Amino acid sequence: MNQALLPEGTNYVPLASDILENNAGEITAGGYFHYAPADIRITKRFSTLNQAWYQFAPDLVMVDVSVEVAIFARLSGYRVALRRMPGQRTDQAHELGYGIADALFAYYPESIEEAFHLQRYGSKSYYLPSPDPVGYSDPGPRTSFPREASRKVAVQTSLGAAISLDEIARAAASAPSWSWDVLGSVQRATGAMPDNLRSHGTVSNPEQWMADADVIITSTGHNAVVAAASCRKPALLIPEERPFGEQMAYARMLHRATGYPMLASWNTPVDWNALLPVAASKNPDALAMVLFGDHDGFADALHGMVASVTKHPC
Repeated sequence: MNQALLPEGTNYVPLASDILENNAGEITAGGYFHYAPADIRITKRFSTLNQAWYQFAPDLVMVDVSVEVAIFARLSGYRVALRRMPGQRTDQAHELGYGIADALFAYYPESIEEAFHLQRYGSKSYYLPSPDPVGYSDPGPRTSFPREASRKVAVQTSLGAAISLDEIARAAASAPSWSWDVLGSVQRATGAMPDNLRSHGTVSNPEQWMADADVIITSTGHNAVVAAASCRKPALLIPEERPFGEQMAYARMLHRATGYPMLASWNTPVDWNALLPVAASKNPDALAMVLFGDHDGFADALHGMVASVTKHPC
């Protein structure tokens, strides 16, 4: 983690990696967990966590995704808030984690939440608006439809993407009047690349291409969607394959909320020359309007969750 992102004075305790190479043992404990290998490195990692919590004495432990950490925190005597992610989280491990958590929190609005989740866990779910990223509060003048002379597509993938550059190349070749910039990890191409396609790999500042695009084609992981929303440009949603159908579920949620078009995958048959102008005509602020709130709104929602769970004001 980049500690420079944290406010001055923040208590920070680094944890050793829990990724074990060549681990041949059972890692799910019979399906009750997602990742629980028996290894001394895991022992040390959780020991560090427990000591840090004991010294800090938190009123609430907020856990980003890990069911194992959430259960460990609860067994250590702490109230627990576990992050809610989109998708079918009905496997045994998620059922256990969601069941023991005092609260579930998500970084998207309740208005787009999936109905089956609200039916089961709505009473302990809290929705925290993503603070509008610094530097994008005034996006400036925009055109709602691309000019013929400067039609640009920025393709943003998620880390560890399984998308083949060949698939994107076929799309670009079928829409030669658009220039395509690919940002992020992709599988290496096996065929020739069209002249209107450039692949930049993983870059530290993808916004310089996305802010200049007429359409952003984005995967639908949380970070990718927030980055696309920050640029205030119309988007086309193409989820990548993820466990529990996470990106597919989120794409459908955002499609309903924004009206942005979506494809099930890059292999979906589509007329790109027809689809791209439709995507470019959509409201460029739609994603930001759904996802973002101000910093005070985020703080109020967070404090409200903590106060509700711990039964005392923050």
